[in-house]
Amino acid sequence: MIADLASVRWIHGAPDCAQSDDPLIQVIEADPDTYVLRISKCFSFEANFIYFLLGAERAILFDTGGPADSGNRALPLRDTVDAVLNAHPRGDSLELIVAHTHGHRDHIHWDFQFRDRPDTSLVGLTLEDVKAFWRLPDWPEGVATLDLLGGRPLTVFPIPGHEPTHIAVFDPRTGILLTGDVLYPGLLTVRDWPAFRASARRLSRFAATHPVHMALGHHIEMSRTPGRLYPLGATWQPDEHPLPLEPSVIDHLHRACEAMADAPHSATFDTFAIEIMPEAEASLRGAW
Repeated sequence: MIADLASVRWIHGAPDCAQSDDPLIQVIEADPDTYVLRISKCFSFEANFIYFLLGAERAILFDTGGPADSGNRALPLRDTVDAVLNAHPRGDSLELIVAHTHGHRDHIHWDFQFRDRPDTSLVGLTLEDVKAFWRLPDWPEGVATLDLLGGRPLTVFPIPGHEPTHIAVFDPRTGILLTGDVLYPGLLTVRDWPAFRASARRLSRFAATHPVHMALGHHIEMSRTPGRLYPLGATWQPDEHPLPLEPSVIDHLHRACEAMADAPHSATFDTFAIEIMPEAEASLRGAW
């Protein structure tokens, strides 16, 4: 049984980061083969969540996080991943895949730590790399499967709009749908509105036809108070919204996008906010 991720007290920064004793990476075992890592807000205000899924013959890491906000501090991500594997009964026999929900800097910066790691594949960052690895030639349409073996096939499909190479990942064993930066309790920035709207529709239809128990994004920027966002760059979030989002929130995002139709605008809702970036105007002109 998977742990109750809604009740986890994540590291959430400090009023004075100089006095913080948080680890740089918090590791939560959701079940013996599923790990959720969070980067300290006192290392990077983005405080990314990273997901590590293990199968019988393969393990996959989704994202590697971003650089430190200041200084030249290194994130001990490879050491953390290796520690999880060393403690796992099958850890020394697993091939490791390092992949990404999308290619923004705060999701890929520490890739280099894995380039010389034995038995490790690093997924490339271009759209052609992503299409080829996931075998999605009809991007942004199509669905792919990556089998970690041992009863753990992952379903992957495109959800661009925030970033061109963005994917969603469904793990039927846990019911987790990884939604990256397209849906999480925070500020959803849209750079290509037609693509984002289509991706919201795709997520909603998928959740309606599959046993999705929760959506997990890669940040928390919303407080428990409905509609209240923390300021951009905040390094202390003492009353964060829970990480998991109910499947109904996936449908809410879809309905919000459809309500905007061809006139998108920034808006704040109880569990997320949509921000239309200047680039999205160009995407709308292209759609017309």
